Amino acid sequence: MFGTVFQTISTQTLDLYPEENRAKIDEVNDFVYKAIANGAYKAGFSSKQEVYETAYASFFDGLDKLDDMLSSSKFLVGESVTEADIRLFPPLFRFDPVYHSRFKLNKKLLWEYKNIWRWMGDMMALPGMEPVSNEEYLQHCKQGYFGRTGNGTVPVGPPGYPEAYKHKHWSH
Repeated sequence: MFGTVFQTISTQTLDLYPEENRAKIDEVNDFVYKAIANGAYKAGFSSKQEVYETAYASFFDGLDKLDDMLSSSKFLVGESVTEADIRLFPPLFRFDPVYHSRFKLNKKLLWEYKNIWRWMGDMMALPGMEPVSNEEYLQHCKQGYFGRTGNGTVPVGPPGYPEAYKHKHWSH
């Protein structure tokens, strides 16, 4: 959509949906939605243990696959940012500080995925990311997810986010 419909009103030449990569981008978008973006919600809002456990396993299988995908390229579909990277960024940005505890997706943190962690740093370094990936925005996300718990409390931690995403992890 960004690279097609909105192209006529854009003043930028960035093509996030290049024609030669559209099939691959569509495939990755489908995977990201099912395994990661919606996958987190399936676990987090499940009301049955079996459903939660199935979603939990599927979500972390998806992160394993993502980490493998990112082992051979800087971004999801090659060496340039595409729509697939833009779609993946929000759920991963929220993962450690929100989904890990709120959605009970607590098997691993993102730094434990070497290639995903590197990708997060690459995404955070892109021009224009600061307004949509700063501490204030993260606090807004936490308020939205944790504010629905009934008592209105929002966790203070984990400390260091989102700044941590900008740095190589000491273990890599």
